[in-house]
Amino acid sequence: MRAIIYERTGSPEVLCATDISTPIPTPDEVLVQVLAIAVDYVQLHLRRGGSGRVGSHSEPVYGMGHPPWIPGGTACVEVVEVGKNVRGISTGERHLIGGLRPGSYVEFGVVPAPSLVNGTPDTPGPTAYPESLSPVEAAAFNYAPVAYHTLRIAAGLQPDETVLIHAAAGGTGVLAIQLAKQLGATVIGVVSNNSKIDAVRALGADHVINGQVANLSAEVAQFTNGSGVDVVWDPVGGDIFTTSPELMAEGGRLVSLGSNSFTGSAQVDFFPFWTKNIRLIGWGGRSNTEAHAKNIMRTLHKLVAEGKLAPVVSKTYGLENAAVAHAAVESRNPIGKVVLVP
Repeated sequence: MRAIIYERTGSPEVLCATDISTPIPTPDEVLVQVLAIAVDYVQLHLRRGGSGRVGSHSEPVYGMGHPPWIPGGTACVEVVEVGKNVRGISTGERHLIGGLRPGSYVEFGVVPAPSLVNGTPDTPGPTAYPESLSPVEAAAFNYAPVAYHTLRIAAGLQPDETVLIHAAAGGTGVLAIQLAKQLGATVIGVVSNNSKIDAVRALGADHVINGQVANLSAEVAQFTNGSGVDVVWDPVGGDIFTTSPELMAEGGRLVSLGSNSFTGSAQVDFFPFWTKNIRLIGWGGRSNTEAHAKNIMRTLHKLVAEGKLAPVVSKTYGLENAAVAHAAVESRNPIGKVVLVP
């Protein structure tokens, strides 16, 4: 089968296509055909030589073993073979799943059977996705639980509050905008260039700011009558994290869920945390699993069925063009998720 590998870290060009053996499932595993793969920043971090946790070059890469490496991430897959001990899973089933062996950038992979849980329409499981979505759309939808959990559970976003969403045109940001509006909030979206403003506004954002050229503090003060925002949603880190407290209202919540700036670190002045009673909320780890709880998945599936939530796919690339896809994401030009299709 075809697969994408890299034998050294670096720019997107280190990714190359090659032929490897199709994996054979053990009696407790299933063989799946990979239909679509979401290109996410964790894989970009790892390919660049970062830890994958924060993208820092000062931390060791963990859990990757020796090269060659195959990028991972979430994939929409179809079951094509089940191990002899597997029960309750049939060929033809489709799932959203991470943790494929030998990786996600492949034509076929194997996964432990217990990790596939579609559930029922009334109680969708963590690997289920709305049946109205195509495999490509499903790959982008996988970030909806992250967006919902960070906003509603972690930050406790309430109706009539104001949330500032950084990277608002990103694959998760476009979902966060829609969900924040469903929660009754006022949304301020921050984008990296003017070409994204109309698209983000069309998704429901009340105000959109080009963070590269605008005076962010002045713009936020204007939109909030000087009070600041109640929630800052930050998947970027770096300078964004450093300057976020000055944008926030009394009792505000800052949710840090990534470091897509590739810096892996940031400095922060704690004075506004004290004077404004700001809460800093880190998100990841166990929270990522909690984001796929049945009640959350039920809510998300219902919103999709009602036309109130839709993943946004910027562009699809063939598996062989993985390097081009990574370069596109790093350019920060796409609106929505970039997806690979084997």
